[in-house]
Amino acid sequence: MAAELVGRGMTDLIQIGLGPWGLDWAANILPRLPDVQVTGWVDASPEARAAFTAKTGADNVFATVEEALGATGAVAAIAPVAIGAHAAVARQVLEAGAHLLLEKPFTLDAATARELAGLAERKGLVFGIDQNYRIFPGAPVVRDLLERRAVGAVRRVSLEWHRDHAGVRDANSLIELAIHHFDLMRYLFGREGMAITCVPVTPVRSAQDHTPGASLIVELDGGLTIDYVLSSQGVGPQTPWPGVWRISGDEGLLTWGAAPDDHRAVSITDAAGNVRAVEVPELPLFERAGVLRAFVDAVAGTGEPTSPAADNAHSVAMLEAALTSARTGERTKVEQW
Repeated sequence: MAAELVGRGMTDLIQIGLGPWGLDWAANILPRLPDVQVTGWVDASPEARAAFTAKTGADNVFATVEEALGATGAVAAIAPVAIGAHAAVARQVLEAGAHLLLEKPFTLDAATARELAGLAERKGLVFGIDQNYRIFPGAPVVRDLLERRAVGAVRRVSLEWHRDHAGVRDANSLIELAIHHFDLMRYLFGREGMAITCVPVTPVRSAQDHTPGASLIVELDGGLTIDYVLSSQGVGPQTPWPGVWRISGDEGLLTWGAAPDDHRAVSITDAAGNVRAVEVPELPLFERAGVLRAFVDAVAGTGEPTSPAADNAHSVAMLEAALTSARTGERTKVEQW
């Protein structure tokens, strides 16, 4: 790690959001980047601030973004805050002139996502979204194989995700999890969503309604269709978080992921049935730590976020279409711009 830090200065930032997820960031992610220094901790809730201080011993805790940025002089912020606060917090940070890494999903509607991404662009600020599934080691390997047409022209794609997980089962699984997979579809295939048909396990009349899963048909540009099943109920082998992907082409079958919980399994089966395992190299930093590394490098002018807000707005558009389809029961077009 010491060699990697040569030439890197210290980046000061504030963290907004001190609830359980914020505490996880503070305890398990931020310490992995020794060139990052948190100079302020922010939460509007007095109870959250008190609980965080009791658990961490932090003394530089603030009630507002403006107060924290003014007192610390930090140039950037990370915001593991509740989904309902995403837009308001993003607007506060960007208006104050600080770079931002925001938790997913960016927002629940593409119009707001585009507005906030435009604000960051006008101010010349780095604005990234924590789409950490792009930082699973298999993701860049599969993307490269597809770009090199390792299985020829892609004809069919299926994606299955199953885990008995309370954080998905007792929430709106489309918002909590499917946003990751919509973003992976765009990342892997280099295509945009065109339309989505979504049948939720339980009725979804609004974004606040919980559903433990759904069956979806996702249409990407160029005529590619993905059969996507999302489930957090029932007995079955546990898939890895990115899911199990089966990508069938004219010259072979590309598989990524295997149950139980093997996110490194990548293989190609040729037309004769011969299976070849594909090497998946280790990544220097995994998942959220890798997202944070890319964000900090972008702030320093030596890289870009793994999922820039302006690009991620297209993933939000797919989520918005899925929520609309779940509510109406109809095939819904993804907003284009």
